Amino acid sequence: MHASAEAAYLELIIGLKHSRWIFLAGALVALSACADLGLGLGDGEPVAVDDALNPLRLALAPSETVADADRANESRDYQRAYDILRQHLVLDPTNEAAKISLARTYLGRNQGLNAQTILDSLSDESKEIPRVQMLRGLALLVQGQRAEATVQLESALASDPSLWQSANGLGLIHDFDKRWDEAEASYKRALETKSDSAVVHNNLGYSYLLQGRVDEAATAFTTSLTYEPNRIVARSNLRLALAAKGRYTDAIAGTERSGLPQVLNNIGYVAMLRGDYESADVFLNRAIDESPVFYDTAEQNLERLKTLVGKPIGERRLRSIGN
Repeated sequence: MHASAEAAYLELIIGLKHSRWIFLAGALVALSACADLGLGLGDGEPVAVDDALNPLRLALAPSETVADADRANESRDYQRAYDILRQHLVLDPTNEAAKISLARTYLGRNQGLNAQTILDSLSDESKEIPRVQMLRGLALLVQGQRAEATVQLESALASDPSLWQSANGLGLIHDFDKRWDEAEASYKRALETKSDSAVVHNNLGYSYLLQGRVDEAATAFTTSLTYEPNRIVARSNLRLALAAKGRYTDAIAGTERSGLPQVLNNIGYVAMLRGDYESADVFLNRAIDESPVFYDTAEQNLERLKTLVGKPIGERRLRSIGN
């Protein structure tokens, strides 16, 4: 996988629940992002020296604060946040505020285990802070430990209802368990606190899409893009929703040339799910033709289509769609 500003999931595209969409997660182009970045803070204990007598320590003191790192996390500049926090923790490995912020940084990079390791090193008192419980719940969720994550997220939300990320995380868990009503309620609870969250609107839309509530899904994705027009995940999901409504031309509109093969593959797969096999054949073949390299995903989807139909599809009168 490759790094991307969309990191997160916290905005996870999780596995498929609705029977008509059962293969969607594997067949569509992956949109999640990870970055392999270890934390090398050293094993030794620092020697206690009076700062006034330690000019080297003073010279190495970070020029940016933990609050600056928090702001970098909010803007999804995780590398900058990491660089700031690493400086603080090299000088003071017991800095709990820096540890908490670093856990948030790791979560932004989808590194749940690293985040959990940092949180485990906190004092017992800090572990009871609602925000820390929320971060621990999200770290567990990223690792797929949904039951344990639920306990932490519910506890955090009960203590501090303003922690909308906890409600959002619970929505993802309910989606995974096909508890649609609870998922919708969780996302709407998150929106009560953070009505302009592009993340939550996208996740609510994806929940609707999994249920086959395509119109509501398209509306939610559009709302997400209203708040963050460059959110790649929401844009891709909106294309899926439009394709699910049979609006293939609208689903392709605005696609850059470099991303066309992926979009065509996704639309072709959705067309196949709809039973529109002729259109599926056109889009999957176009995805293969447009790709500058061998497109294994589209090839596999085309083979699946042939299996469903029982023979190659001869008529391709829709080949001009999307030009």
